[in-house]
Amino acid sequence: MIENTVMLLIIVPLLFSLLFVALPKSLYRYLAWAFFIIGVALSVSLVLGGTGVVPVEGPNFAMYENIVLLLEVLVILYILAVSAKYKNWPTLGLGIISAALFAYTYANVPGAEGASFNIDPLAQLMILIVNIVGTAIILFATGYMDQYEEHRHLNRQKIFYFTMSFFLAAMNGLVMSDTLGWLYLFWELTTLCSFVLISYNMDEEGINNGFRALSLNLVGGVAMSIGIILLATNYNISSLTGIATYAGTDAVALAALALPVALLCIGGFAKSAQMPFHSWLLGAMVAPTPVSALLHSSTMVNAGVFLVVKLVPAYANTSLGTAIAVYGSFTFVICSALALSQRNAKRVLAYSTIANLGLIIASAGIGTPLAVAASMMLILFHAISKGLLFLCTGEIEHTIGSRDIEDMSGLIKKAPLLTSIAALGMVSMLLPPFGVLLTKWVSMEAASNNPVVIIFIVLGSALTTVYYSKWLGTILSTSMDKNAVPHKKLETYFPLSVLGLSIIGTSIFIFSIYDYFIRPQVEILLKVAPAVTGQAGQFTSEIGAFAYAAIFAVLALAILIYLATKNMFTPRTAGYYMCGENNLEKDRLMFRNGLCSYEKCSVSNIYLQNIFGESKLTTFGYAISIILIVIALAGGVGL
Repeated sequence: MIENTVMLLIIVPLLFSLLFVALPKSLYRYLAWAFFIIGVALSVSLVLGGTGVVPVEGPNFAMYENIVLLLEVLVILYILAVSAKYKNWPTLGLGIISAALFAYTYANVPGAEGASFNIDPLAQLMILIVNIVGTAIILFATGYMDQYEEHRHLNRQKIFYFTMSFFLAAMNGLVMSDTLGWLYLFWELTTLCSFVLISYNMDEEGINNGFRALSLNLVGGVAMSIGIILLATNYNISSLTGIATYAGTDAVALAALALPVALLCIGGFAKSAQMPFHSWLLGAMVAPTPVSALLHSSTMVNAGVFLVVKLVPAYANTSLGTAIAVYGSFTFVICSALALSQRNAKRVLAYSTIANLGLIIASAGIGTPLAVAASMMLILFHAISKGLLFLCTGEIEHTIGSRDIEDMSGLIKKAPLLTSIAALGMVSMLLPPFGVLLTKWVSMEAASNNPVVIIFIVLGSALTTVYYSKWLGTILSTSMDKNAVPHKKLETYFPLSVLGLSIIGTSIFIFSIYDYFIRPQVEILLKVAPAVTGQAGQFTSEIGAFAYAAIFAVLALAILIYLATKNMFTPRTAGYYMCGENNLEKDRLMFRNGLCSYEKCSVSNIYLQNIFGESKLTTFGYAISIILIVIALAGGVGL
């Protein structure tokens, strides 16, 4: 049963990618609905089938291994060809290095006699995220891409849906693979898909940002490839479970693995767009919104943190783990500060994504059972909330023609349903009892013994509250005009509703999720279960407790009171007074200044560009993050 489901999770997305190419555009919405339903069914089936290892041996292994080798060659050839075509010499150089490492591996590294897929609780959780959030994003795209392409005079949806579906197949293979060689293939396939999707518009901006993503991820891929070679040649390790088993032997073995594990983590840092690799994720904003949602929430970036978490047994409670914790928490605070200075909504979400992935990495680096549990819970809650927010931002842009936060003032009047769903996504990133804040609180508890990490996490969390509160206040504010007409398509609002309900459902059943997925995985990684309970609606951990069920009850009561009384009061509409003649003439949004001419009255948030702007913090962030990576590598070679 589990063996068939594993193969179907790779084959079915590939089949849909071919169907999107073969069938006319008029059938895309039906294909997307079918893909969503089948993806959900397969992911749930894998969870219900239980955990276990699926070995691939004998003739089947020989066949699959040849396919893997062929695909690796094709990936390298494509990278070399497209880099030469566009004369992108840095990417071409990295492609040549990748080809050399592949040739060295093929000629000198002993071949494995078999491979395996490891379906552990974390793999199950990731499969749910990829196949529910990912297929919901593809379904959303069917209500989004026609207008997007019409505005930009494009006709490339076959490539779009093919690559999006292929992306999900690669992610499914990545999170289930235990064999490092196969994991690396799926890793590089996601990199290739991201290049195609980011450069989708085929203009200069899109192609340049696509190559930026490709080159920075190739840097991580090169580091990862070297780490895999060192593990295979020096320690005869060819799987993730092999790393954990070897690291658990003794302290000497743990120290010996520090360098290759650090190199694998650098691959994870690049994939998760941590500083100094973060610019590729910011550049990904040029792609259509469904691409941004897929890259930033359910697939590409989660592959990096997934690998870092899986490597926890090889660096927990070591100097490498401490360096990883400081590095991740530093990225969290710096990118949270950078998000505070942005007024482009997608750019805010991009920095927020990088920051929260940094928090996940920091929690994994702390290495205690409580911290590792927090990192895995945050992967889930962040994927759902951030996927929802990206999709909402795309629909807001279609509704009002802008992604500038200041242009979203009064959105609650223009598109009340869309605004309510977006507000839910923002609140879920800010307030209890939603899962994101709960896991941040747990991370703070776990980091309490490391003053540097705890300070970074507290500051980053405070900055997160500020920039989401500003945005939330803007969309919920009143305005004097109501010009927007929202596009209420089923394919648009059904995915948004699914993700919104998922936020509520996962937060309500957080301890069921914890007991089924998180606690068993932490026991697998660290042999110890974290001291967390959630009995009788009371959250209790090693340091403190609060009644999360009571908070849900208060929120529900507040919503009921609002619904019961919203029509009992007459809203007041106030004009503007600008220290002179009131603006009652002409347009109510205009006022007469001291020169007796009319100016538009505007009110905006404060963005503190002179303090937290990109020109102020980016270079500093690059320098410190590179130093921290060098420290981690230096620890790996025993310096």
